[in-house]
Amino acid sequence: MAQAPAADKDALLSKVTAAINPEADGDRKELIRKGLAALADLNAAGMKPEDSLSQAKAKGNLSGDKTEKMSKMLMEMWSLNTPRMSEPATLEALRKGEMPDPALKRP
Repeated sequence: MAQAPAADKDALLSKVTAAINPEADGDRKELIRKGLAALADLNAAGMKPEDSLSQAKAKGNLSGDKTEKMSKMLMEMWSLNTPRMSEPATLEALRKGEMPDPALKRP
């Protein structure tokens, strides 16, 4: 698949940054769901989830135990649900910050 345009990539990385930022405003579950969808979109554009997380941390200037814990949890959810991360219905729900049906597996 073609590379995501830079503006889209930045917007998607911002969602990943919010998902792993313990100080981010908003509903934590919703931020994580949107972060997972962003990881899936970046992955489809050729960026591995691990690379997306690294860039998101750098973009948000994030570090520390809480950020690492959130990053680890996001990657665990990705790993548990990788086969579903290309399903249109799953991604549509996650992009809205909603839990898809059936629910995703959680660590």
